[in-house]
Formats: sequence, C-alpha cells, structure tokens
Amino acid sequence: MSSFFMTKYLQYGSALILGSLYLVFIPDDDITNIISLAAILFFGVPHGAIDHKIHLKFSKKSNVRKFILIYVSVGLAFLLWWLLMPLKALLFFIILSAYHFGQELIEDIAETPKNSILNLIWGFIILVSPIVLKFNELLPTLNFIGSQPILPIPKDLQIITVLAIHLVGYVYLVYLLFKGVIHKVAFVRLIVFSIYLLGSYLLLPFIVAFSLYFVLFHSINAMRHQFFWMKDRSIDYTFIIFLKDLSPFTLLTIVGLAGLIYYLNPDDWSVFFTYFFVFISLLTLPHAMLFDELYVSKDISHHVND
Repeated sequence: MSSFFMTKYLQYGSALILGSLYLVFIPDDDITNIISLAAILFFGVPHGAIDHKIHLKFSKKSNVRKFILIYVSVGLAFLLWWLLMPLKALLFFIILSAYHFGQELIEDIAETPKNSILNLIWGFIILVSPIVLKFNELLPTLNFIGSQPILPIPKDLQIITVLAIHLVGYVYLVYLLFKGVIHKVAFVRLIVFSIYLLGSYLLLPFIVAFSLYFVLFHSINAMRHQFFWMKDRSIDYTFIIFLKDLSPFTLLTIVGLAGLIYYLNPDDWSVFFTYFFVFISLLTLPHAMLFDELYVSKDISHHVND
C-alpha cells in the first residue's frame, strides 16, 4: 500500500511540475507539439513492444512468427478501415482506447474483480470527456480525417456532456461501493484521479494534458504491470532483461514511423496529428487485445500495490 501511494505521489507531483512549467513558460505550438508527441511516442511504443514475449508465456505452443504475422495483419486491416471509412474507424479507435485506458486504470487503482462496464465508463472519463471538452480545439484534425466538415460544439453542451459522463462514473462507483465490490480507498483514488484529469484539461492544451496522462499514468503503469507479470512467470527476470526484451520492436517502430512521416511530409500539425495517431492506432488494436488477455489471465494488482 505504501509503495502505491509513493508511486502516485510521484506521478501527480511530476504532472503538477510539468504542467506548471508549461503554464509559466507557455512555449510556442511547434515546441509544445514536438515535446508532447515525442513523449507519447517514446513511452507509448515501449509499453507495447514486449507483446510478443507476453504471448509466449500464454502457451508453450506459441509461435512468435505467427503472432507477429497476426499482429501486423490486424493493424493493416484496421488501416484499410481508416482508408475506407475514416470517421467510423476513428469512433471505433476512441472507444477501443477508452476501454483500454479504463482497464489499465481499474487494474492499477481499484483492485476489483474484472468489470467491463467499469472499465468502459472510466475509459470514457479518461478519453471521451476530454475530447468533448476540447472538441473545438481538435476540429482541424477531425475535419482532415472526415470527408465532411464537422461543426463546433456549443460550450454549454460540452460542459453538460462532460459532467454527465463523470456523473455516470461516480454513480456506478457508488453502486459498486454499496454492493461491496469496490473498497472505499479505491473509490477515493478514482475520484481524486478524475478531478486531477479534469483540472489538467481545463488548464492545459489537449495535447499537453493528454501526453501527461498517457506517459505518467498509462504507459508507465502498463509497463510496470507487464514487468511484474513477466517476473511472476520467469526465473531471475530483471528490469534489465525487460528493457532488452522491449528494445528491438521499440526501435523498429520508431524508425518506421519516422520514415513514414518523412515520406508523407505532412503540410501542417493537423495533418501530422492524423498520420501520427492513425499509425499509433494500428499498434493499439492488437496490443489492446493482448492486454485484455493478460489482465484476464491473472490478477496482478497485488504485485503492483504491495
């Protein structure tokens, strides 16, 4: 328990310091975007770069080449969906990412039995409510993705929608609390996290607030989960071995993305964001599927929170 709070103090403290530095110096958009996207890339890619090693632990009959082929095929199939129906692919990606984020959050904080509804509701609080809150800020990228112009959302509707999403999350938490499914400590942790998250998006640009969440609260947590999961199944598994395991595909993916962006040569940031997040989505879909299998396979929370 004490190590959990030490970790959370460090995460919240780091987010507060980095967010404050942004508000003090307010760097121009180019610097902000470059730093934010680099952070997402260099922390986001590694937390999925060990998927092949995790897959091998599920069964002795597992085949890495077959796994990689399926992994790439799923990503390419999703790319085809992006090309044919971009807005539907975007909606699917948002819902998928929301569930994935919620699943990691609940696994890390709530220590509850597996609950898909709870995962999805809190995934909406993590991802969908910020998108709604910052919808008009994201319009250039959304309009580039879609074939038809998307209209801005009135401010009042944005606020009502965000509050409604949070209210649903809180009501469901209260329900689980009274049912004895979730503990009071976990209830408080989730409420505190949601307040932090909402405050960060109110004060900071979307890309800054999202990168702080994604790096400090999602990717690092997910890698910690992966490390303890592997350590529980491997003799003498160390953090150095973990870094070696994730290095090859991390480097390959980063180089591949850099080459792709150089080839596509986007004209502005809205186009760049589109290419960047489409590329990330191609990795997220098979990664989220594997992570669901990892979390279902064994409750790892007692390793993380001891």
